[in-house]
Amino acid sequence: MLPRMQRMGGPYGMYGTVYGVSTAVVHIAHPLPAKAVFGNSVRFSNGSPTKQKVDTTTRRSSRVETTGSSKAPAYDHFKNFCGEGVFTANGEDWKAKRASVMHCLVKGVSNSNSDIFQRLEGEANRAADTFIAQIKQLQRKQTKDITANVVPLLQRATVGLIYRYITHDDPDWEVTNCSLPNTSKESTKFAETKIEPIKGRLDSYLDSIIRIRMIILAQSRSIWFLLPRWCYRFFSSLYRDEERTVSPIRMFAKDACLRAKPGSPLAKLKERASHGGTSSPDAIPQDMLDETITLLFAGQDTSAATLSWTLHLLSLYPSVQTKLANEISSVLEKAGMTAGDSRIGKELFQKMPYLDAVIKESMRLYPVAPFVVRKLIGDIPVFDDGKVAKPDPIAVLPAGSLACIWIYGLHRNPLFWDKPEEFVPERWMNSGAKDIGQTNGAYMPFASGPRNCVGQPLAHTVLRTVLSRIVGKYEFQDERLKKGHNPNSLRKDMQAGFTVLPSGGVHLIFKERHF
Repeated sequence: MLPRMQRMGGPYGMYGTVYGVSTAVVHIAHPLPAKAVFGNSVRFSNGSPTKQKVDTTTRRSSRVETTGSSKAPAYDHFKNFCGEGVFTANGEDWKAKRASVMHCLVKGVSNSNSDIFQRLEGEANRAADTFIAQIKQLQRKQTKDITANVVPLLQRATVGLIYRYITHDDPDWEVTNCSLPNTSKESTKFAETKIEPIKGRLDSYLDSIIRIRMIILAQSRSIWFLLPRWCYRFFSSLYRDEERTVSPIRMFAKDACLRAKPGSPLAKLKERASHGGTSSPDAIPQDMLDETITLLFAGQDTSAATLSWTLHLLSLYPSVQTKLANEISSVLEKAGMTAGDSRIGKELFQKMPYLDAVIKESMRLYPVAPFVVRKLIGDIPVFDDGKVAKPDPIAVLPAGSLACIWIYGLHRNPLFWDKPEEFVPERWMNSGAKDIGQTNGAYMPFASGPRNCVGQPLAHTVLRTVLSRIVGKYEFQDERLKKGHNPNSLRKDMQAGFTVLPSGGVHLIFKERHF
């Protein structure tokens, strides 16, 4: 994609294609037009934002009147999966739902003394405990080195984390009867590590979440995406497959709604007008079910994917892994604690700048969502250096087109990054030699603008806590890495999906770390 942009020579590297029969698509991998699309600086062709009527009984709206772009219809194919949650909603409906989610799930997370932060920190440590327990289970079953595909282990750990955080329910998902992972080179599935079902629906939920990612991607690339939704529902076998796959996801989300304790984020959310406005423990409004599916998926899939990519990179670059382990050990030793087994909180990982650098560099190379799409409601001008006061824009993105913002391309654009393809956490450490991309908006793993990732504050704590616990406890290496191998040649491809995982899983050899 980046080489094509260089060949085409368009303003800011942009170029256009046609989707379907006549839908114009503008491809973007430059921060200025990206931020304009995301709503940081918008001027409509008629000089003012578009207003629209909103159905006050349903709060449905097909447009966003302040950013100049909308997720509809580009994300409509997600709606059979997650309905009208904060991810897919638009207009006043989206505004109300985002405000409610921020209030019930995120408010107070930045305050280390708040109850909600203490709970998040505790659940993040418990997720690390779950991962470590699974490795220990494998250790008892294997006679040699511990070999494991970490992707399903992380998925199980993170789904427990987000479930407990939003429900305050403790289903006691303990690790039991953990079988050996399938390490065959032919295997591309992520269900190699089996754990006996607890509470009935966990395994089927995780299997369905893996499958729905591929179904939604297939739908977006098929003729059904271009046709009315009723055609897809009545005539497509893919729709029937999607319905079978979504059923366990809906049941798992219903269980979460019904088991949510009073005072939990889900219980508070259900009382908000945006999500049904009811305090009845047995009532599950459709808006509430949609949001629960969204929150469970977003909280689990994105964290597991980012941690999978980070462990993959650290397994290929032992010097980086050792440097990070030494930092973790040093901070914990000064606090009188033991690496791997001690609870790690914000007051500790704030003293680990290299941990922060490793996570940022991993998200730069492998953003969980490699691209995002927006429908442009009005003409969006792009001004040089983002200065709207200039009379003439460098380019105008036409109303009615789709803007495809390649976050993957932004993060690897050689205009903004030195050695863009290399894994160099140190780039985030040296204040005197920062890449341009760190300050000009070219780094946006959580997107940007009003519709950026609502869970960003949660991810900050979860990723740092879980990674520091794992690296402090274990030394690990990619099973393919041999002496003299170029680690760059062993990097995994991205498995296709609306979020990306390492293709074929991440099979690592684990040893307990001794300092």
